[in-house]
Amino acid sequence: MHSTDLRQRTRITATVAGLLASLGGALLAAPPASAATVFRVQYSSEYAQAYTSSVSADGCTYSSTSAGAGTAADGGTTVFYFSSTFNQCTWEGSSAYGEAPTETFTVDRNSAHAVATVPLSDGSQIYLDLTWQGTGVVERGGTTSRSVLPGQYVQRTAVRGTTQQATVTGTLSFENAYISASKGATMLVAITGS
Repeated sequence: MHSTDLRQRTRITATVAGLLASLGGALLAAPPASAATVFRVQYSSEYAQAYTSSVSADGCTYSSTSAGAGTAADGGTTVFYFSSTFNQCTWEGSSAYGEAPTETFTVDRNSAHAVATVPLSDGSQIYLDLTWQGTGVVERGGTTSRSVLPGQYVQRTAVRGTTQQATVTGTLSFENAYISASKGATMLVAITGS
């Protein structure tokens, strides 16, 4: 003969009923399943830049010039130019800048060549025919990052690239120059309601 304590059976039944009731309430109150949209972007860039700056003998006038060429976001290639002069003794200065599609742009592991006629902000234009030749050690580097906003998105970005010092010959001369190349990828997962 088997005997069972009625109070123990009542406590077990009450505990199971309580668990089922709270679990059922949690299931009814649970948010709907979320959906996600995934965006992926891959890109690469090749770029050459040069710049120079100087100060006049009397220490009054600062001048700087820079030019560069490289791949653009739309897949084309562009050249930019910027020049400025500022006299801190008289507080007078001027600048001119512009950007234009290249007529020629070639780049390889240790050199780059760009040709373009660039319209400038002061109404003039400048013809640039510049060749970069790598001279230094090729430096390599990279970075990765991850951003999370719970319930909204997760983003991961990875970029790696190279940079090399260079000399420039052509229609202008510069003190400093480099050639760089990079590749990157970004993935964004946007979380949306169902």
